[in-house]
Amino acid sequence: MSDISLDEERLLANLAFDPVSAGKQLFDKHFSANDFQGVEANRILLGAMLASLEAEENLNLPNLYKRLTEEQKAGKPKLDWIGGSERLQKLFTSPFAMSGVTQLEDLDPLIDRIRDRNTRSSARRLLIQYGEKVLNTDTEVFESLSGCLQDLRTLFLQGSTGYIRNLGIHLEEMRDLISANRERKRDYIGFETTFPILQERLSGIQKEFYLFTSGVGMGKSTFLTQLAWDLANMNPELTVLFFSLDLNRIDISAKLVAQAGEVPIDYVKNPYVTNPAFEQRRQIGLDKVSKMSERLFVVDESSGRIFIDDIKRLIRRTKLERGGEVAVVIDPIFKIHIKQDRLGFNEKCNFLAAELKSISAVEGVALIASAGLPKAISDRRPIREDLEEIMGLLYDPYVVFFLYCDYLNDFDTPFLEWQWGKDNFMIPITELMIAKNKMGIINTRIFYRYFESYSRFKECAPQEVENYTAMIENLQKFKDDKHLKERSSGNSGSGTGGGSRPSSGFSGGGGGSGGGRGNKQGRDEEF
Repeated sequence: MSDISLDEERLLANLAFDPVSAGKQLFDKHFSANDFQGVEANRILLGAMLASLEAEENLNLPNLYKRLTEEQKAGKPKLDWIGGSERLQKLFTSPFAMSGVTQLEDLDPLIDRIRDRNTRSSARRLLIQYGEKVLNTDTEVFESLSGCLQDLRTLFLQGSTGYIRNLGIHLEEMRDLISANRERKRDYIGFETTFPILQERLSGIQKEFYLFTSGVGMGKSTFLTQLAWDLANMNPELTVLFFSLDLNRIDISAKLVAQAGEVPIDYVKNPYVTNPAFEQRRQIGLDKVSKMSERLFVVDESSGRIFIDDIKRLIRRTKLERGGEVAVVIDPIFKIHIKQDRLGFNEKCNFLAAELKSISAVEGVALIASAGLPKAISDRRPIREDLEEIMGLLYDPYVVFFLYCDYLNDFDTPFLEWQWGKDNFMIPITELMIAKNKMGIINTRIFYRYFESYSRFKECAPQEVENYTAMIENLQKFKDDKHLKERSSGNSGSGTGGGSRPSSGFSGGGGGSGGGRGNKQGRDEEF
């Protein structure tokens, strides 16, 4: 059997065995009977099967037998064209009996192979045809070559090799999206989270590529874990794939339980000391996370290294098996393996950023990833220029965020708050800066209280965000003025500089800002 016929038989067998999954893949790729260029019988059979699915009929032996019996081609039933009822019965009762025909989870490689073969064959025929025309006719050579190029261009744009949607289809999709959100009474078009200010500035988490970057220890993994939980918990139509390439699945599960139950993460994994309040909340967290077992999946490296092709395959498989929408969280992208081992670090980052952007666009998924900044940047607020050496991380994402916590670098920082209670402790304030946003405002900050024991961020109120933003501006102005005074004093030979640290003058949340480490445990306090 030729390769063409074998590939066609493989596709027909998988479509008969699993019409829902295989049919969705064919429709997503806009595959039609015209893509079969081998045996005419296969083309007629595929056309009838696709027509049955389009008519929302169950693709089974009785329905297809009836359709092929009633429809005719050249004066005789299509059933006779495909080889009669015997072939049809064999296709549905033992689809993989033929040698070389196997069950396939992902039909994309098979579809691409068929289309690539069709393109090569059609292009070869065109080149032969125009080659003979150039040699054997008096037609102007440039005219013949122009016609050849035009036909090749048309071939490329046909459904057998690609699919280009016009602007009208895009506008129709936009109308459907607006209508759906109007019915749900939502003023944004993306997925929900528990961060209202972030939600407003991004118009929800959309089907785009988002990148969170920061120096070491600023909370990227915790923030992405919380986003993964929010996406699954607050969007019933969404399935979330969390590729945790830094922490193992047990640690991530513990973070999820701590966040869901508002219980100290140490108690989640090691409840040695009996605490009735904590034990009750731990059980609540375990129950909540358990209910998400079919919509939130954690993938770590316990089964081996994760390659970019593994991520693509798991996304496609999840879309086919689960249906509905899919979101993907990857922490961090540097741990994704690629087959090009000889690439340098920057080249690998650029390659991965381009691949993740493509995955988000082609598969139609929201993709959120993290990337660490060089260690030298951890002692200051990151800026856009820090990513310029790795252009892919700056230009490929839809939105780029910088996470920064001044408390880790400056123990006298005003970005701390007292949490009052039985054991007073300090809460560091973490900044999330929107450094790049292709469809919204940039260079704006949102602030979060970080409850370390609960492994959870809580967004500050709008007025607090304004106050903290003003505080940063005042501190920067103070530093600039101090630097100018030191330069001026140095030039005059006085050798003096100075100024004292300004007071923040801010009292936020339930307590005033203050300095010092304080007691960060707070294990017996309510969140």
